[in-house]
Amino acid sequence: MKEEALSMSTTHTDPRAVACASFWQAVSARLDGLRDLPARELVDALNELLEPFFPRLTAEVLGDPPAFKLVLTAHGSEEDFGDLMALVQSAPALPQVEVEAFRQRTRDGFSMRMGDFELASADVLVKHEPYRGLVALEIGFAKPIPMDMQDHARHMSLIMLDHVLGEYDFAVKVGAVDHVEADAHAAFDGVSLDAFVPLFDACWRDELGHTGVFLAGEHPWSGLTATREDDDGSEIEMVVMRNDAANALVARADLSYHLSAAVPVESGEELEQARSYEDRLTALLQKHEEGCCTHVVLEQGVRTVNYQVADPAVALAHAQSLEADAGLPVTLDVAFDPTWKAYRVWLG
Repeated sequence: MKEEALSMSTTHTDPRAVACASFWQAVSARLDGLRDLPARELVDALNELLEPFFPRLTAEVLGDPPAFKLVLTAHGSEEDFGDLMALVQSAPALPQVEVEAFRQRTRDGFSMRMGDFELASADVLVKHEPYRGLVALEIGFAKPIPMDMQDHARHMSLIMLDHVLGEYDFAVKVGAVDHVEADAHAAFDGVSLDAFVPLFDACWRDELGHTGVFLAGEHPWSGLTATREDDDGSEIEMVVMRNDAANALVARADLSYHLSAAVPVESGEELEQARSYEDRLTALLQKHEEGCCTHVVLEQGVRTVNYQVADPAVALAHAQSLEADAGLPVTLDVAFDPTWKAYRVWLG
């Protein structure tokens, strides 16, 4: 009876984990039959199994059965990336089946057709610039676009960008995307989409400094001040300490969750206790690169330390265990934040 009660409790507290397990159980149970299907029917069958548990995700197949790659996609919808990543991470070992998250980059040039109108990746021109921690894009075309196809061509160019950059990078690393006006295409000096990927990667790594590498040793910090408007219209002053070393890790796929720990500090003693708590939690999370302290915000007598973490359950367990030792009232919050919005807002 105790085991049954524990199982029921888990079902209620972690519905995503239950949905993941149920999908993979369904796939495993039918795997032999799935292997006998032609590729198109295999895709349909996999999506029929997926739909009851994750209706916003889609299964795609690369290769020919019986050996194939199962690609799970959220169609670039950032709000569904958490489900997608959890589903792939929970995948069991399936003989002759490789499971992959997100549509990957298309390496060769390609074209799309809509009615009589065709647009090749070489026809799409791109200019880029770093902006607030992401790569902002401007898009034009290398050939005249009929007026009645302008909107279609713009939509097609976004689909092509998704294919060239890959689903995850396009959704997470790209900021604002603007299209040049129709009468400005001839003067637009962007680079062909076929040659854009190396420039995009260099901007991300070299110009923005997002190398993806944890900095060893002591981290550099910057002090900032800001104000925000309260509900009654009054201004609230904020003091922010930003970990500049965290910039290297922005949008790392394995650090997609934002953890915040808020502590009221009304005296010097409480401030020292809060700092001690932060230092210990930071050390625990950074020891095995499970998380990184990104910034600390002080406003209205509350000090909030912020992290980007890999496993929210593990991070919360660390934070809660230290809270008991510290004897402080700590308010913890976790949110899925693959683009690091909570940190990038302070990059300027």
